[in-house]
Amino acid sequence: MLKNVKGTQDFMPEEEAIKQKVFDSLKSVALKFGFKQVTTPIIESFELLAKKQGEEIRNQIFTLEKKGNEDLAMRAEFTPSFARLFIQNQKELAKPVKWFCVDRVWRYEKPQSGRMREFYQFNVELYGSKEAIADAEVISLAIEGLKSLGLKEKDFVVNVNNRNVLQKIVEKYANKNVEEVIRVIDKKTKISDKDYKEMLKDAGVKDVPGLIKELDEPDIKKVEGGEELKAVLDLLPYKCVKMNLTTARGLSYYTGTVFEIFDTEGKYRALAGGGRYDDMIEQFGGQPTPATGFGMGWSTVSLLLKDKGMLPSIDMGPDYFIAVIDVEKEAMKLASKLRSEGNKVVINLVKKNVGNQMKYANSIEAKNVIVIGSQEVKEKKCKVKDMKTGKEKTINL
Repeated sequence: MLKNVKGTQDFMPEEEAIKQKVFDSLKSVALKFGFKQVTTPIIESFELLAKKQGEEIRNQIFTLEKKGNEDLAMRAEFTPSFARLFIQNQKELAKPVKWFCVDRVWRYEKPQSGRMREFYQFNVELYGSKEAIADAEVISLAIEGLKSLGLKEKDFVVNVNNRNVLQKIVEKYANKNVEEVIRVIDKKTKISDKDYKEMLKDAGVKDVPGLIKELDEPDIKKVEGGEELKAVLDLLPYKCVKMNLTTARGLSYYTGTVFEIFDTEGKYRALAGGGRYDDMIEQFGGQPTPATGFGMGWSTVSLLLKDKGMLPSIDMGPDYFIAVIDVEKEAMKLASKLRSEGNKVVINLVKKNVGNQMKYANSIEAKNVIVIGSQEVKEKKCKVKDMKTGKEKTINL
């Protein structure tokens, strides 16, 4: 039996319509914030996608069979592609640049709830501002995007941190393997307290209780990066925003603010995540440019919306179904006229008697049915039946 590839998902018409409606809401919010939509190719050079990435992401990249001298791969995230696009047009662009996209990415990893190998993502990037207000703006966009879907601030929490703050605190307790310790901290919510403490010790933390206490009860005024973190938090007037120094974000290119959004009950993986990466554009060969952004995934957002009963309702039924009795040409003319007036029209395409055509109209939830045959063409009139009320009215052809 034919099946789709593990970690991928087919979307039947209603499912696709729901997904599109959710992303349309997110796109609408991005446009209100002054962001503009872009599209990048699904294939890039492996060198670009692997550059400055953590080893974990590098191993998850789907590579393509080599053709000639090109090493190509399918994008595993949008940020490298956005960076390339920005650098190619950097001189002509007025700064700051505010872009977003809605598209697919691919990662070779073990599929699980909220994580697919092929997944859809709403991605936002802002180039050209090093100010705290730029970080606050993209976080606000993520929050307002979720609220546009019907979610309330009580439904999710936004954990905000700063990689510099985290780095300096960790350095006090482990002068070696700092990145390894941060990777362990990033896994805190996914493992038991016992495993968390053991992994911190194995990573070289000398005083595990001391590190945990300082992360839980920090005095950020005394830590490098603390003022930057406080400045971002002060610009976010949302009850769902929390300072959380264990928020690390696994990707190695973050340089300042980082944030992740989870459902309040902690049922699912992150709904969204991102942060500041001020070094990437220069490392990729562009002029030094501060940057910040985030990604929001369909897989987890849809699970939360479904759990809350908030997936959008979709009206798939056409405005008219035209039942045809041997007058296809006239029926096509009528369908064209109705469509020109903005109606969704389905015309009968299979030889059936009127009764079976009416059954089909019911099955596709048509709002109105028009029966047209030689008599109707002769009289230049036909009846329109409202399928909800059963009432009929006569119209001129």
